[in-house]
Amino acid sequence: MFGSSKSNYIFAIFDALVTMLVVGVSFYYAASSLLNLLIVAFIFTFSIAIVLSLKGFYKLKTYKPKNLYLLFEGIFFASSLAGLVSIPFAGGFSFFLVLFDVLSIFVLYLLTRLACFIFKKIFTHTKNVLIVGAGQDGKLIAEEIQTRPELGLKVVGFLDDNMDSIVEEDSTIPILGLTYDSKAVIKDNNIDIVIIAVKSRMDSNILTDLAYGIPLGIKVWRMPTFYAHIAKKLYVSKMTVNWLFYNYVRPKHVIYSHVKCGLDKLAALAILLITLPITIIAMLIIKFSDFGPIFYTQTRIGKFGKPFRMVKFRTMYQDNVDESFDDDLIELETNDKRIMPFCKWMRNFHVDDIPQMINIIKGEMSLIGPRPVREDVYYKNKENIEFWECRNWVRPGWTGWQQIHTNNPVPEECLAYDLYYIRYRKLCWDICIFVKYVLKVISGKCS
Repeated sequence: MFGSSKSNYIFAIFDALVTMLVVGVSFYYAASSLLNLLIVAFIFTFSIAIVLSLKGFYKLKTYKPKNLYLLFEGIFFASSLAGLVSIPFAGGFSFFLVLFDVLSIFVLYLLTRLACFIFKKIFTHTKNVLIVGAGQDGKLIAEEIQTRPELGLKVVGFLDDNMDSIVEEDSTIPILGLTYDSKAVIKDNNIDIVIIAVKSRMDSNILTDLAYGIPLGIKVWRMPTFYAHIAKKLYVSKMTVNWLFYNYVRPKHVIYSHVKCGLDKLAALAILLITLPITIIAMLIIKFSDFGPIFYTQTRIGKFGKPFRMVKFRTMYQDNVDESFDDDLIELETNDKRIMPFCKWMRNFHVDDIPQMINIIKGEMSLIGPRPVREDVYYKNKENIEFWECRNWVRPGWTGWQQIHTNNPVPEECLAYDLYYIRYRKLCWDICIFVKYVLKVISGKCS
């Protein structure tokens, strides 16, 4: 986004090159062959990249002093793990080689980030933002920008012709004028970005004022589009959902849907085979905990409102199983007496969701998509939350965009993330979501 996100990709690529260079030099004589050296370098690079990604070092963020410790901690932990894994390829584990790698990589990473910081201070500047519309939508996008200083944006002020629509709240952001003042306001305040946050349809006079006042080259955004870019979820309104519909029916999604369906089934079979030892252990634990049924099924709503029976491993005592309970929406306490003692780890690492691969193979679910909800939840939200049924335009998922961003089960928040996924869905993004979810589960941050 706005140049800052590009630097994070550059950091990731440069970090990988630095890691491979340092490990290549340090293990040059320890590895018995060039192939083994490349394997060791890859193990270190992959381990550090994964750990730093989990710690959020490749996300758009502001850096604080404590990040230095977290960076060192991540490099040390990843390098230690990589050193142990690399023993068969490096001719034995050497503590001093790993320590050299940790210190060298940490110093080079710091130098890279320091150089980038100095470059930004000298050659880049905070971009000034002007918002057209000081109503509810305008105030909302201003707040979203202010809470994200890492974007490098500053809201200078508002333009608004309709004083009746302005939200009467104390604000540090001034109203700089009317739309016909746009040319002078943009020039006087060195505006870089203009965001149109007028909810109603603008008449020709306002459009003419803006067309005359906004110089060519100034970036102009619609508020819902800008909101989606910085928040990674849709601003759910009539305008954005109409836009979502026309995107949904585009021909490119026909091929995507068929390819994804086939890949979902192959991936589900692979997951069942890979997790077979874990599922066997889980089944034995469940069976011998209270000698009840191993599986638990519940009616959930699928694509276009079609109900189906979703399968899970039973983790509660048989007497406490409740058909109306939905653990996708209700967060359980760790000491909940309804959960069987040896089944708590299954819930923490979402092992109880593995049987849903059966639903995927049957075509009732997808690997990635909005999580399915119970019938009563679906119809309640459909009645009370506008556009709720739009999340069912695609098959429900084993996991999704919302699950890797927040554990907050508020329906409105879920809908915003789910519609964002439907708007931008593509195969490569599905793979990224799946990898991020698995890493989040392994790290214990998804419970």
